[in-house]
Amino acid sequence: MVWNPTPYTIVGVASAVLFFVITAVGRKHRSQSAAKAFLALITAMGGWVLCYAIGLGFTTLDAQLVWQRSALAIGGIVPSLWFLFAVQYTNRGVWLTPTVRALMIVDPLVFGLLTLTNPTHGLVWSDPVLVTYGSLHVVEFAFGPAYLLHLAYTYVVTPVGFGLLLFSAVRSTLYRTQAGLLLVGAIPPLVANTTFVLGIEPGVIPSLDYTPFAFVVTGPCFGLALFRFDLLERVPVARKQIVADADDGFVVLDQDLRAVTANPSAERILGGPIEGDRIAGRFPADEFALDTVSGTTLTTVVGGQQRAYDVTHSTLSGDHGRTVGYVLQFRDVTDRHTYQQRLKVANRVLRHDLRNRMNVITGWADELAGHESEDVRVAGERITATADELIELGEQVRLLVETADYAGRPAESVDLGAHVGPLVDHVRDAHPEATVETERPGETTVLVPHPRLLTISVESLLENAVEHNDADRPWVKVTVEPASETGDYVLLRIADDGPGIPEAELAALREGSETPLKHGSGLGLWLVHWTVTASGGTVSFEEREPRGSVVTLALRPGD
Repeated sequence: MVWNPTPYTIVGVASAVLFFVITAVGRKHRSQSAAKAFLALITAMGGWVLCYAIGLGFTTLDAQLVWQRSALAIGGIVPSLWFLFAVQYTNRGVWLTPTVRALMIVDPLVFGLLTLTNPTHGLVWSDPVLVTYGSLHVVEFAFGPAYLLHLAYTYVVTPVGFGLLLFSAVRSTLYRTQAGLLLVGAIPPLVANTTFVLGIEPGVIPSLDYTPFAFVVTGPCFGLALFRFDLLERVPVARKQIVADADDGFVVLDQDLRAVTANPSAERILGGPIEGDRIAGRFPADEFALDTVSGTTLTTVVGGQQRAYDVTHSTLSGDHGRTVGYVLQFRDVTDRHTYQQRLKVANRVLRHDLRNRMNVITGWADELAGHESEDVRVAGERITATADELIELGEQVRLLVETADYAGRPAESVDLGAHVGPLVDHVRDAHPEATVETERPGETTVLVPHPRLLTISVESLLENAVEHNDADRPWVKVTVEPASETGDYVLLRIADDGPGIPEAELAALREGSETPLKHGSGLGLWLVHWTVTASGGTVSFEEREPRGSVVTLALRPGD
C-alpha cells in the first residue's frame, strides 16, 4: 500500500485545515444560539474533505475504499447539520418537531453504519473499481439503494436550509451579509454533488467527486461570515435583548424598520405577531421616526386593562460601528403613570381647595382674634397659626410634586454663587432682623437636573434657619467651597445659631422612611434630601458649637 499525495490531496488537506481552524476559533462562541450546529457542520465538512483527500493519495483499491467509507460516513451528517443550523439561525425552532428531529438523527446514523459496513452488504455502492488518470487513482462504483435514499433525504433538507437563508437575506438587512456569505459558500459543493450524482462530468477526471474540493470556496466564505461579519454574535446580540419572559416589550428592527423578531410582551402591546411587518403600522402617528417615538409614552389596552409604556430605542452595530438594526423597548410604567396622575390631582387639591378653605378659616380666626374675650382671642391666634402651618405644608407638597417632575432629566451646569445670591437677598429682605452672611468664590458651577431643584433646597434651608431660630437676631452663614478644595464635590454649607435640628427629623432621614412612631414635623428636610440626591449629591447634618447646626450639600461640579 503506497501513499502518493497528488495536488488534489494537497488542496483537500489545506481546505480541511481551514475548516478546523474556523472550528477552533469559533469555539469561544459555542454557548450562543446556532453556534453548536454551525461548529459541528464545519467540523463535519472538514472531516469529509480530509478523509477523501487522504484516500486519493493511495494507489490500491482496498486502501482507497477504507478512506472513501470514512469520508461518506462523515459527509452523511452534513445535510442534517446544515438544516439544523439554518433553522436555528433564522429563529425557526418550532420546525424541529419530534418527527423532524428523529429523521435528522436516523438518516446520518443509518447511512453511516451502512457505509462503514458496505463490504458485507453492498447497499451503499457496488462494483467498485480503481481508475487511473496519470498519477491520480480514483474509485468508480455504482450507487446502491441506501445511497439513493440518503440522496433523496439530502435533496429535501438542503434546499429547505437554502430557502431559509435566502429568505433571511432578502427580507432583513440585519442578516443580509451573513446569510449571503453562507449561501455563496454552500452553493459550490451542492452543485458539485449534483453533477457527480447525475453523472455529469465537469472536469478532466470523470470519476472524481468534486464535492469535497468545492469546500475550498465554502471555507473562506464561512470564515468571512464568522470573523468579519460576526456570524455567531449578531443574532445573539439581538436575542440577548429579547427576553421571552420579560414584562417589558422588545422588538428587533432591521435598517428598514421592519420587525425581525419580538418577544411575547411586545406582541401583546402592539396587538399581535409583528415579525416581517413595518413597525410604523403599529403606531397611531401618521409619520413614524425612531427619534420621534423614542422618549414618548404609549397608552394601550393589554389583557383588558389600560397600560402605559415608555418607548425607547437603541442601535445594533456591526463591523466598524456600522448600524445593522435597532432594538425598540416598551417599558411598563403603568404604576408610575397612575401614581403621577394621582399625585397631580392631590397637588391641585392641596394648592387650590385646601388653600382656599384655609384662607376662609384664617379670615374667621382673624375675627376671633379681635374679640373682647382674651380666651377667644388666644383661640383665634392658635387657629390662625395652625392654618398658616397647613398652608405652608400644602406649599411643600406642591414643591414635592415639582421635584418629581424635574428628577431624571439630563444634568445642566449652574453657577452656584450667582444662583444663591438672589435667594440670600430675598431672605434678608423678608427678615431684616436676621444677619445672613455669605462667603463664596466668584464662579463655581454645579450639575443639577434643573436649576429649580437647587432653588427649592437652598431656599428651604435658609427659611428654616431663620424662621425656626429662637434668637432675637438670628444668624445664618452661607459658604461655598469649590471642588478643587474639597475633592470630588462642591460643598454648600448653611450654618445657623438656632436650636438645632430635632433628632426625630434626622432619624427619619437616616432610615430613609418615616414610621408612625418616628416621623418628622414637616417636609422641609425631605425636600432638601430629595432635590439634592436627584442631582447626584448628598446632604449631611452636623451640630455647631456652641449652638446651632450646619447643613452641607455636596454637589457634583459642573463643566
